[in-house]
Amino acid sequence: MIVSGKNDTQGLQQQLLRDSNVDISMKFGFLGLGMGGCSIAAACADIEMAKTNYRFPYSALLVNTNKVDLDKIETKNSLIRKLLVGNGKGAGRNPSVGEQIFRENQEAIKNEILTQFKDSEFVWVVAGLGGGTGTGSIIQAAQTLYNNGFDNKFGLILTLPRLTEGKVVLDNALEQLQTISRLMDSAFGSIILVDNNKLYGDYTTLEPNASVSDYLNFSNEYVADTLHELNIITASFKPYGEFHFDSSEFENLIKTPRILHLAKFSLPANSVDTDQSLTYIRQLEEYIQNGVLSGGYRLNKASRLAVSIITNESTSQRIFNLTFSNTIEKQLLEIAPIASERPIAQYKYNLKNKNDIYFYVLLAGLPLPTSIKALVEENTRLIDLENATDDEDEVFSALAGYSRTKAKKITEEKVDPFSTLSSSSNNAKTKKPNPFDLL
Repeated sequence: MIVSGKNDTQGLQQQLLRDSNVDISMKFGFLGLGMGGCSIAAACADIEMAKTNYRFPYSALLVNTNKVDLDKIETKNSLIRKLLVGNGKGAGRNPSVGEQIFRENQEAIKNEILTQFKDSEFVWVVAGLGGGTGTGSIIQAAQTLYNNGFDNKFGLILTLPRLTEGKVVLDNALEQLQTISRLMDSAFGSIILVDNNKLYGDYTTLEPNASVSDYLNFSNEYVADTLHELNIITASFKPYGEFHFDSSEFENLIKTPRILHLAKFSLPANSVDTDQSLTYIRQLEEYIQNGVLSGGYRLNKASRLAVSIITNESTSQRIFNLTFSNTIEKQLLEIAPIASERPIAQYKYNLKNKNDIYFYVLLAGLPLPTSIKALVEENTRLIDLENATDDEDEVFSALAGYSRTKAKKITEEKVDPFSTLSSSSNNAKTKKPNPFDLL
């Protein structure tokens, strides 16, 4: 599937899934919350590999308050477990209800987490922002992981609603984003944002006759495939020369707090002339800026960056030279000037019937994207429209004393991470402050 122009890596991805020699860098677990989160988590854990005795590399725990939504998720992986909490009727798009149900069942959920993810090296909490169960239980789930042995071993995958989903959904999403923004420097690792506004627009442009169900299946699988490809390429290929982005560096990158931005794309090998940087460098910058799951980032704020480039034997001998490496290195320095690490890994792989060059780019440590401003502005517009008065509204307001507050602005609260640390002259281990105490 091609998304956002020509960033098609499906050819490589399909070959990787059939290759019994490839491996993964990390064993991921996926904690799905609510309908949207459970659907993505199930798609991630349903990925199959051709490796002997290692068909399904990931596990998942799907937690929901709605029995119908939970039952309709079909899975192939026996390591996926479903857990229904509450009365089975759902949370009615009310995050407070979702949070309360999670609290009431916290001990049972904790026990399932400890069992389900005992072999996982990193857990992704997956939820859709805007509903009741997923939105309401994100912080509770994160705190449960943090307090039970997963500190620095989990991150978030969160979906942003489309602008057309209405005030209730937008308000739910924005309120939870306020809390997440306060914790994202200290409570969890990387956060991957899936912008449904972006993905839906890209998909409908390419598949105008598809159904909403088609889009949901596509988006779930696209998130899963993207993360899986990144997990494979850091563990499976022999680097060309000394350039490498290995499994330990990948682990460090996804454990970096704040937002993780992903880009992937391919270029025809015959279009790249290393002596003419304009044949590829502008496209490189464009695809990195646009990303695949979300966009609108200030990439110059990235604290870490990594690029992996994959092609076949003959193309690697032609393009993997100092001119090519220096050009990309210079461009990345302009894009992310303060990144403390920026490895550029080059790999050769026996691409069957493919003569393309594949690029995978990760930027970690980013602030929230500017695209969230559009959610705030649309929510504010809807509240203003709702509060617009005519004669009947004025009479009603006079009688009932009715009023509504404006939507709150998202503010990024910067907290000095060292403010709560005490000094120690003998290097004694001090107790790490619990970031959830900020709430």
